[in-house]
Amino acid sequence: MHSLHDDNSIDNAIPHTTTQRIFFCVEEMDNLIGWCYGPSKYKDTTLETEPFRMGNSASSSKTADLAKERTYIRGLGNRFPLGDSELRKYVWCYQQLATGVPTPTESDGSPLQSLVVWSAVYGDYNPYAKVQSESIHAADPMPSVRKLMEALSIVEQHILPSGLGKRFIESLGLNTSQQVPSANSSVNFHKHTSSEDIAAWQSNYYSISSVANEEGSNYPLEDFLEGISASCGRRGSRSSLTKMFMLSCKDGSKTAHAKDAICTAYCLTLAASYLKNVATSTEPIDWKSFLPQKSDQDRKAMVDSLINYAKKRRQDGGGGFAGNFDYSATSNSSGEESGAVTLDEFLEWAESTVPIICSALPTFLHVILSYFTPNNKTKQDDDDSSKRFPPGVTPLWIPSLTVETKESATSRASSSFVDPSAALFDLFTLSCTSIPLASGRWHRLFSSEANGLSCNRLMHSILGFGGPTLILIRAKNGYGTFGAYTFTPWSQESAAFYGNSDCFLFRLGPEPFALYRPKGSGGTTFGMDDFGTKNNNEKDETRNYQYFNPESRSKGYDELAHGIGFGGTSDQPRLYIDEILDGSCAKSNDLTFDNGPLLSGNPSSNGGFEVEAIEAWGVGTTQQIEEALFARDAQRDEAAKRIRQAMKGAKGQFMEDMQAGLIGNKNFQHREQMRGRDGGCNMDKDGGD
Repeated sequence: MHSLHDDNSIDNAIPHTTTQRIFFCVEEMDNLIGWCYGPSKYKDTTLETEPFRMGNSASSSKTADLAKERTYIRGLGNRFPLGDSELRKYVWCYQQLATGVPTPTESDGSPLQSLVVWSAVYGDYNPYAKVQSESIHAADPMPSVRKLMEALSIVEQHILPSGLGKRFIESLGLNTSQQVPSANSSVNFHKHTSSEDIAAWQSNYYSISSVANEEGSNYPLEDFLEGISASCGRRGSRSSLTKMFMLSCKDGSKTAHAKDAICTAYCLTLAASYLKNVATSTEPIDWKSFLPQKSDQDRKAMVDSLINYAKKRRQDGGGGFAGNFDYSATSNSSGEESGAVTLDEFLEWAESTVPIICSALPTFLHVILSYFTPNNKTKQDDDDSSKRFPPGVTPLWIPSLTVETKESATSRASSSFVDPSAALFDLFTLSCTSIPLASGRWHRLFSSEANGLSCNRLMHSILGFGGPTLILIRAKNGYGTFGAYTFTPWSQESAAFYGNSDCFLFRLGPEPFALYRPKGSGGTTFGMDDFGTKNNNEKDETRNYQYFNPESRSKGYDELAHGIGFGGTSDQPRLYIDEILDGSCAKSNDLTFDNGPLLSGNPSSNGGFEVEAIEAWGVGTTQQIEEALFARDAQRDEAAKRIRQAMKGAKGQFMEDMQAGLIGNKNFQHREQMRGRDGGCNMDKDGGD
């Protein structure tokens, strides 16, 4: 593209053919709009065509075709929230599927496999890129295709609900009645010896001219692109939630059973996490560790939460309700109708209780359509996985659990908290509540099983950790599992509350799953608030978020609660872990968080409980956790430095006193003081004489 501001003369800058002049004017207008308003929300910044150059007729024809194609793609871009390179890729994939072109694989695949195979074959190709690297020119997509086919076969057979892939393809308007055959051939560029030959071959193979040159509207293609846009989260979270809910409905019904809706999201998240590991690792991945738990009992707490929400909504006349929902008022009928929920009920429940569940379908689709490319980087811990996602789409992963050991800086960790048969589902449940919890890694800071049942050790482990933390508690006497999450670091010891509204309390089970966010927060912070502090919270009990007050800070003279707390007041927190584990409590209401029970069973009226086990986890991306651990180490080093300085100062004063001959006088000064008191205490004689 030439600009009127180039150094070249205007005569050389302006093309001479009619087609080129039209395209030139369009480009200059785009530049003007860009200078005035900035780039389009969805426009690719890399999409720039090569400058027009006068040459042979073949080059001119190619330029004209590219101009016409780009005009067509930009027309689609005005209607669908996708980038130009994305639109071209999906148009090409649709063209292959609609015309029944055999897939270049050794065996026939499912309808879902056919779509993702063509997406992998297209790979990193981008004819609009200003500079095409040699590695992209020479990349062979077939190794990625074979890797994807093998992994996706496992996913469809063992992880996803039966028929889910077919239903998704049908929701895009594609025909699933006939299986697309394979061509038993490979797509490779090794027969071409130069990058120019490869580029020419790619231009022909990846052409979309048959679609771009069609007259009139192509409604099936538009249905396909609209389905992709909604499913990938580009139309907003409600659109992707709606798509996912409809995939859970059976036989054209407008309602879905609560357990089916939740199972769909759960299995999609498992599949996405497994496929991400396959795509980013050079080592084999054990797919059996991503198998969903089959027992309905494992998912009962979350299913009951949705069913109870739906029942409460119906009792209130179908309208929404906020805050003070009684999760304990449950009626668990075994009838099918008792578990049926409508789309509106599912949407409201998801948005208020597990907002990140909307990312289950977009994450799965983004992995299968974008991760398996020839130039995809391979790394076990993909630190920048969130950066691979388009703006507005948050990935949802089953987290990997890590811990620091003497043998290794980081190794795999286990949780003593949950029943191993339900571990993955509990991780999924909590990951759906906040962005940091969904970001892919939980790092164990404390475990009562490994570190001993000690609140002092718990407080030491989290103090200074510079990131979000999750605290899990299991109580004795069947009171269940519950806990708290905070985005604000535990940065200081204080008699006052601090933090911000990006925190919540929760009950994990066995009674219905419940989430209690700060009142008035709307439940939409998702881990994105800035760090905050609050000093005199006694005057405003609606902002008593988190509390960290060890007895050593005041020697016990402040007459406040000593330990870790959330909500309530500094002498009676709502959720309180006592420093000596002798007076812990979990109450049902306070002025900061939504009201509702944290304990299961029949606890006492004061909410008292005995701690059976407790764990603390730092959560976020790998980079965020490493930075948070570094911050904790730095704070510990600074504290140790102050102690050394204090000891050095005390030692120096001792030496000065000794050299001045005062050390003896000071040591026995108390004897002189005692002699001078009334009562005539005799310090020089043995008692009794």
